[in-house]
Order: sequence, then structure tokens, then C-alpha cells
Amino acid sequence: MTSADAILWQSARNLLDAQGNLYKLCEAFWQIECSDNSLHIEDFDQDASNEDFFQPVWNYFFRHRRNGRANAKTLGVVTIALQLTADEGAEANWIYGKRSKILVGYAAVNNTNESWNFHTAAPNEAGYCQDCVAEGFFWRDESSNSLDWFYAVPLDLLTSTQCVRKLVVEPLHDILRAIPNGNAYEIVANSLANIKDYLCQPPQLDDG
Repeated sequence: MTSADAILWQSARNLLDAQGNLYKLCEAFWQIECSDNSLHIEDFDQDASNEDFFQPVWNYFFRHRRNGRANAKTLGVVTIALQLTADEGAEANWIYGKRSKILVGYAAVNNTNESWNFHTAAPNEAGYCQDCVAEGFFWRDESSNSLDWFYAVPLDLLTSTQCVRKLVVEPLHDILRAIPNGNAYEIVANSLANIKDYLCQPPQLDDG
């Protein structure tokens, strides 16, 4: 077996061995679903697949609605993405660039065509995501009239259901409950400050 053959074989073997844990992790994302007097989040859509993780980024979508009624208005779309790898980027020297990540995003839209849809270039290894700027512990859409944002957690920190709840579910629920009553980006910043030491904090991309 040549060196190239060995590398390809081992890479595929590693991914297959990891699939069981990735499936368990994705099942834990469904803790995000919620329906009470102040918050309603439901499963919406996900990337098409052949039931395996031989794709570098995997997007799951959840609909944030006013309430649980069938005709209730959709307030936004939550995207939870597994980004296993990313494209090379030279915009900044980002310490988290070569770590697999979970990306947690929210867009004030009513369909997945306009929501966050992450891939290997968004964000890339430099932490650059087109049309986004760094905002403390998270990224936001650079448009002045947008309320869309996302943050990143190293994949290897999500080792249990409890970790998913602490770093994904609880911050997201807290943010979406509070947003109707205050400044969206200030609320996101305050909520994420509680878990800042666990996050892939974005580089200040405007500074290079």
C-alpha cells in the first residue's frame, strides 16, 4: 500500500469510527425543541444525506415561531451546523481555525433559503464569513438593519448531552426568550459571556 493509499484509507476509517458519536451528538440537538408560554421552537429541515457524514458540513434547521398553533407566524430560523473542516483562509491568524466546530446561528427570516447555511468557506480557517463582522464572542450580519448572528463551539467539547445543553440549548433559549424585549446583539453578548471561555471567539477581522 502506498503512502497516499494509507492516508486515504485511514482518513475514511477515522470518519466511519466517528459516525456513531456524531449521530448521538445530532440527536442531542433536538433538546432545542421547546414549546411553552414564552418560546416555541420546532424541527424544520436538514441537509439531504445518504445517512452518513461523508460531507464536511451538516446543517440542521429549527423554526422559531410565535406559538405552537399551526398558523403561527415564523419569527426566525435557527441553524445548528457540524463543520468538520473548513477551507483555507488568509484573512486572519485564527487559533481556532483547524478545529471542528458546532455553529449556532439565528436569522430573523421565515425560510431556510435566507437563513444561515454554513459550509467550508463560511466560516473558513481564518474565521472569515462573507458579509459578517466580529461582535465580541460571536459573528453578526454586517448589514445595519439585520439581526442575524451566530457563534461557534469546538466540537470536541460537546462530549455529553449535558454539554450540549450548557453550550447550545440553554444560551439559545435564553437569547430567544429575551430578544423581543431588548437589543438583540446586546442580549446575545450578555448570554454568551457566561460561556465565553468555551467558545471559538472570532478574530477581529477588520484588523486583519
